[in-house]
Amino acid sequence: MVNIFQNRNLLILTAVSIGCLLISIVSSQKFQRTRNDLNEERYSRMVAEEKLEQMKAKVRLLESNGQKAQAEVDQLNLLLQRNEGAIANLKLELEKTERLNQVFQEQLKNALVPQK
Repeated sequence: MVNIFQNRNLLILTAVSIGCLLISIVSSQKFQRTRNDLNEERYSRMVAEEKLEQMKAKVRLLESNGQKAQAEVDQLNLLLQRNEGAIANLKLELEKTERLNQVFQEQLKNALVPQK
C-alpha cells in the first residue's frame, strides 16, 4: 500500500512538475515576445528621434538661409530706394536744364534778331 501511495504521490508530483514546466515555458515565451516588442519600440523611437534631429538641423539651416536672403532683400530694397532717389534728382536736374536751355534759346533768338 505504501508503494501505491508513493506511486500516486510520484504521479501527482510528476503532473505538478510538468504543469509548472509548461507554465514556465509559456511564461518564458510570453516574456520573450514582450521583450522583442519592447526592443522594436525602442528601435522605432531611436529612429524617430534621429529623424527629428535631422529635421531640426534642416530647419535651422533653412531658417539661417531665410535670414540671409531677407538681409539681402533688405539691402537690395535700400539700394533701390537710393537709386529711385537718385533718379528723381536726375529728373529734376534734367527739367531745370531743359528750362535753362529754353531760356538760353530765347535769349539767343532775341540776340540774333535785329532790333529795330
